[in-house]
Amino acid sequence: MDPLNELRVLITADEAYGALEEAVLDAKTRIDAGFRVFDPRTPLRSERARAIGATWIDLLVHKLDQGVRITFSLSDFDPVVRAEMHQSSWKALSVFAGIAELSSRGDLLRARVADHPARVGWGPRLMLWPKVQRQIAGTCDRLNALPDAARREAWRCMPLFRRFVTRAGGRLRPRRDMLVPMMPVTHHQKVAVVDDRVLYIGGLDLDHRRIDTTGHHGPSDQTWHDVQVMTTDPVRARAARDHLDRFMAECAGQVPVTPPPGLLRTLSSRRRREAAHLSPHVCDTGILDRHLTQIGEARQLIYLESQFLRDPMIADALAARARKAPDLELVVMLPAAPMEVAFDGEDSLDLQYGEFLQARALDQLTQAYGDRLFVGAPAQIREAQNEEGRQLLHGAPVIFVHSKVSVFDDRAGLVTSANLNGRSMRWDTEIGIEISDPAQVRHLRARTMGAWLPEGADATMTDAVPGTAGRWRQLAVTNAATAPRSRQGFVLPYEIAPAREMGRPLPGVPKEMV
Repeated sequence: MDPLNELRVLITADEAYGALEEAVLDAKTRIDAGFRVFDPRTPLRSERARAIGATWIDLLVHKLDQGVRITFSLSDFDPVVRAEMHQSSWKALSVFAGIAELSSRGDLLRARVADHPARVGWGPRLMLWPKVQRQIAGTCDRLNALPDAARREAWRCMPLFRRFVTRAGGRLRPRRDMLVPMMPVTHHQKVAVVDDRVLYIGGLDLDHRRIDTTGHHGPSDQTWHDVQVMTTDPVRARAARDHLDRFMAECAGQVPVTPPPGLLRTLSSRRRREAAHLSPHVCDTGILDRHLTQIGEARQLIYLESQFLRDPMIADALAARARKAPDLELVVMLPAAPMEVAFDGEDSLDLQYGEFLQARALDQLTQAYGDRLFVGAPAQIREAQNEEGRQLLHGAPVIFVHSKVSVFDDRAGLVTSANLNGRSMRWDTEIGIEISDPAQVRHLRARTMGAWLPEGADATMTDAVPGTAGRWRQLAVTNAATAPRSRQGFVLPYEIAPAREMGRPLPGVPKEMV
């Protein structure tokens, strides 16, 4: 594949948001985007953008007034299982409606909330009916506790949830006379295209929660380490726009599934007969396929940076390659705990199942690679204050890793929206890019690995050379034995014991659920 033109690797929102703002400011004809989360109320970061206004509302109104056509697809969520996310998506859509009213060219704006058409079958819905009723009741309790104005606003932004609720005595209560059509899949992509020329793609959504810098100086529960890439590439940019135009019809089975040239995807569709199924019909596994191919060809160093490492197919392929390539080393960076566990103290069955799958995968890799493996997790360079439990790692507040980067020797780098779990590899709508030019691959690896290292770290810490895993392990172990404020960089050993302790197998539940 040809080298990507003007490739930029953007680390955290501090770099990525400003770059996207600049690209939007330079748009001449059109902006097309698809995000899991995009809140136009998010503050602008770049000086050029802040000269126009304070938030993305101002920036988008400005571009509409200039005659630029803007199309946004926002992801919807199961209104029962993810009621607050469902509410947030529709609130964002209402903000987009306000943007159209503020602009003199509101006719150029098209925004939608897109739910994946796959539904859980009748059989599983019958089995899950008691749990679903409890979840609806919990959301009703939350809404009933709100002041009147806040409850009305929340109610307005929950159109799918409203179908499952009735009013009795002035209070919201679950309806008992229906089987809720559960939505097991969502659109997890994060991509924008400007003028069919500039492509912005990776793992980062846009809202206030995700604003962080490479220094990770804020409260632990406000850290958000992510990676996007931006390239000026008309072929791939047009392919991404074609994907945004088609993916909903593909998911609905209305048009043939056509992988976009030059890009990688995960895409599933609604089953024609779904009575007994929890899962959608899997259509496009391009991201998984490239991971498996690149793992099977790696010889020196694989670097993985992901929110999860749970997928058994990925773990099996990594372990098999370790046995065939005796010089291959593997460096993995993960968050110390899932976000809901670290920051919210949750321990639901799906989280327990996810921790079980991840602990099993890491145990498998430890056995296969031995000292050729390093698994790390980052934490801030400061003492704990109010943090406790799994919000701490070796005495320091954790940094939440959300990026999705895989680098294989000097041959290939994958930057996508997909985590290394079954859901991202086979169910959810995901999109990403493969980097194949050796110089660009080395640049990607140097930037992503270097973001965790102390300033001025030796170049061998980011090169595909023998001993890389050992050097990272030595740095991490030294940091763990040092007071947080005296540590060099953010790298610490990942602690697998808490994941093993929390983990719980759920026989019969698809691994793609988590």
